[in-house]
Parts: sequence; C-alpha cells; structure tokens
Amino acid sequence: MPQINKSQPRDAFDDVSAYERDVDVGDLILADGDLFELPGAQGRLERLDFGNGMYLHRAELYVREDSYFNVKNSLPPGWLSGAINVMGTLEVECPEGKLHSMSPDAAMVMRVDPLGTRYFLPAGQVIRHVGVVSTLDPLRERFGDRLPAAMAPFLSNRQDVVLIKPVPTSNRMRSIVSAMFSPHVTGLGHKFKLEGLSTLFLAELIDSYRALSEADNVAPELTTFEKSAHDAAVSKITRNPGAAISVPQLAVDVGVSESRLNSLFKAETGKSCGEFIRSERMALAQELLIAGDMTVKQIAEKVGFNHVSNFSRSYRDWFGESPASALRRK
Repeated sequence: MPQINKSQPRDAFDDVSAYERDVDVGDLILADGDLFELPGAQGRLERLDFGNGMYLHRAELYVREDSYFNVKNSLPPGWLSGAINVMGTLEVECPEGKLHSMSPDAAMVMRVDPLGTRYFLPAGQVIRHVGVVSTLDPLRERFGDRLPAAMAPFLSNRQDVVLIKPVPTSNRMRSIVSAMFSPHVTGLGHKFKLEGLSTLFLAELIDSYRALSEADNVAPELTTFEKSAHDAAVSKITRNPGAAISVPQLAVDVGVSESRLNSLFKAETGKSCGEFIRSERMALAQELLIAGDMTVKQIAEKVGFNHVSNFSRSYRDWFGESPASALRRK
C-alpha cells in the first residue's frame, strides 16, 4: 500500500483531507482537493460521496517514475463502476492476476469484489482518471425495469464477482468526463455539478455497453471488400489527420455509402467515422503540444482547424485542459 509521506497507510481512493502532507509535493491543481504524494507520482486524488449510493473518484497525476499501488475496496461486495482515463494510460491487475489496460480510447465497466487489485502507472505522463461507483440497489432504482439485460452479470448477489469489460470511448463520454476537470466545476455548487456529470457518465457508459453487447450478438462478419474499404479510409485519415477530410467524400473515395462507412467504423473501432477523425486529430495535437516546438495557432492549423478558438474548445472538451495550459506545462 502507498503511504502519504508519513507512516500511516491509506486506501488509494480515500479522501486525502484527513492525512498530513508535505507542502511541496507538486503543483497539479484541481478544484477542491488536496495535494498528496504516491511513490513515483504527484498530483491530486479525491473521493466524493454524494450520499445516494454513488461515489466519484477523480485524479490528476504527474507520473515521474513507474508507480505501483494497491487498492482496497472502500465498499462491501455489490457495486458497479465506470472508469475512464481522459489522459494517460495505466494497467489494472485483478486479484486473479489478469491485466487490463486503461487508455483514453476505452472506458471500463467493472466490478471487482475480492481484495487485491493493483494499479500500475507507467512513468513520464500526465494521467487524468475518473471512476464513478454506484451500489446496486440505487442503480436498480434509477433504471427501474429498463436496466439492460447485458448488465445482469454485474448485478449478481454473489460476493466474489470479478468482471471488467472495455467499452470504446465516445465523444459524448469524453466531453462529460473532461468537464469534471474544468475550472467551471467550482464554487458552492460544485458537488451538485459533479454528481450530475457522474450520473450522466455512468448512464452513457451503460447505454454504450448495452449497444456493444447487442451488436456483438447480431453483427455479421465484414466482407473482404468492406474490410478493405475500412482499412483504406483509416489509412487516409491516419496518414494526415489534419487534412480537409469529409466523411461523404471519404465514402466516395473508398466506394461505399456514407451510412455504411459509419457502420464499418462502428463495427471495427466503436466510433463513427467522424468521431475517429476527431480522435486522430486530438491525438496529433497532444503529441505536438508535448513536443513544444509549435505555437497553439500553428498546431491548430496542423490538425485541421481554421480558428484557434474552435481548436481550443475542442481540445478542452477532449482532454479537460486548454492547449495553452498543456503547452505551459511542457
């Protein structure tokens, strides 16, 4: 277990306010939290109890060195969690030893009842992580009899459930979670705002998991031509994400209809073609900001934005910070 600069061990997702801290452990700032230090990492981690069976875990970390820490469940068996990284990657090792990678491309629906979960944070990155947890009875009450059948394995009354399922991250999901890191989520009403965003994220994740499960049951195999069309479109996008790419023209170029092209991308990537283009542009923008060799305006043009303001808004929605802030951190 990690320790907070003193001898007292603590749960990695506990509220940090009750523990003593050194005053110079780092300067990554989020609204309303306390600074803390984990082995090899510095930043902020907080746990909010909304008093209705739902909890929010929110973290922003700069990982200086490879960091490992254990997580002790703060709830008894019988809960559902949605977890997502807005930035950065990490690995989750379950009690039975299976590894799961968490990245901005895929959120997770998870329930891990037994003790012994371990997190690994690779060095040299900023991680923005959100986990929303709900106990099962309030979750059932919110959905009534409309809770998707695909969620049944997560709702078992057993106390030894270990389930982690990846769900491709949609643009809407990213936008909801990125807003949790916005400076606008402050003030006396910040807890209300975070509760609303947490509820939206968990509902969106459950809907996406249901749709994914249903698609797995009915989706036919792609034909050789369709696979070739999809691969050609991906190649054109990834070769130059900032080019003037329109989905209708791209469909014409690869020889399928626009709706079919979107279906192919959904089947292969979990994203529509437009969402995939945006994700590639944001990934390139982040790389260029990390390199620090270009201005924000130059980067905006490089990734296909004619106006810096539109680029800044899109980047903030995607990563939870402005491109100027990312450049200053570099």
